[in-house]
Amino acid sequence: MIKNITITKQDYLEYSKFAVSRLCNSKSKASSSFLKNMIIWFVLAVTFMSVFQLKSIRFNDFHWQSALITAIPFSILLIVFLYNINKFKRLSIPNDNGLVIGKKSLEFQADGITEINSLGHCFYKWEAVEVIEEHKGNVYIFVDKLSALIIPVNSFASEAEKDELKAFVKKFL
Repeated sequence: MIKNITITKQDYLEYSKFAVSRLCNSKSKASSSFLKNMIIWFVLAVTFMSVFQLKSIRFNDFHWQSALITAIPFSILLIVFLYNINKFKRLSIPNDNGLVIGKKSLEFQADGITEINSLGHCFYKWEAVEVIEEHKGNVYIFVDKLSALIIPVNSFASEAEKDELKAFVKKFL
């Protein structure tokens, strides 16, 4: 089975969001123990700080100028952090007509998947394929936790064709 596809920047961005959310939502021990530790440390910190705040706080004694001077550096740091995150997202989009974005051909065979594009080709044995997933009509064949072969929804002539491809790949998983 041969599938000719064209991956756009928008297809890549949708894949990127899905792949990151897939990693963050995985039910691994590391992520659940990290969350438990964060909650425990938060409760301990609040309890510890509450011990020193036994007397009531009156807002007329609150020094607003100090609070403002303290909040300004944190606000600037937050703005710079968010700017750099957005800049990193923009710069991490692959090149047009490169290895990820552009026209390519996927050949599905009994021994694996061959990806052919204008810059070369790559072969994946079926052992490399972890899972096949569908999101918003796009099909992702994950060959690692974060790396996948992207097949956009517009590459399929019909839903039956998509189901046939998914069934073929699942046969080897």
